Amino acid sequence: MDKKILKIYQLADGYCYNSDSLFLYDFARSFLKQTHFILDVGSGSGVVGLLCAKESGCKLMMIELDMLVVFLSKLNAKSAGIQADVIQGDFLDFTSKVKFDVILSNPPFYRSGAVSAKNHRIKVARSEESLPFDKLCMQVKRFLKPQGSFVFCYDAKESHRVFYTLRAVGLNAEVIRFVYPRLDKEASLILCQARINTKSSLRVLPPLITHNSSIQTDNTQEVKDIYTRTNTYSIKVFSDDVDMDFLKEKQ
Repeated sequence: MDKKILKIYQLADGYCYNSDSLFLYDFARSFLKQTHFILDVGSGSGVVGLLCAKESGCKLMMIELDMLVVFLSKLNAKSAGIQADVIQGDFLDFTSKVKFDVILSNPPFYRSGAVSAKNHRIKVARSEESLPFDKLCMQVKRFLKPQGSFVFCYDAKESHRVFYTLRAVGLNAEVIRFVYPRLDKEASLILCQARINTKSSLRVLPPLITHNSSIQTDNTQEVKDIYTRTNTYSIKVFSDDVDMDFLKEKQ
């Protein structure tokens, strides 16, 4: 992978990528090939899709609801020298004549009422109401190639619903990995790879432990390695500083 820093412009007053995004990228790496066409759903600033394209040289398309964030995603792709088609829109309304080898998503997974953010932009980005998991899965199945992979992360506490929903729409979880904040804590995140109607047994990978202690900077060696490999640098801008009239002219 190119060791050049991946600069990510994102909204200071919006939802910003976090370790979940970097863990999802790291999990997705083993499912990528240079010939693949990737779709990153609810791509935000584009960090997951761009890291995957940078890693493998895959062809990349991203879809994001927020017009401001789409603008920053395009800027991030251009800054990284990565060719990416970035679409502004709701994935539930998405149409495409082509299908994808890999569909990635770090979807909003907080249930209704669990997100108390007064910032509407953050609320939309975090609340499952914005992209219900069952509807997400149905759309994913429509646009996956027969042997394609759906690679995503979700709240570990919702794992039972994840497996049920996948099976209900005709997807089968093949590989999962749980993320734990510490050895003595409950899992906080599930990383999952699923495919259409396969009969493969479920592989449960060793857990990813993020911290050795309660000290925020006391990351495990594996997490340090992930951060080194991703090599991202966040540049935050405020939405008021982005010229909306200019953006509308570009639509």
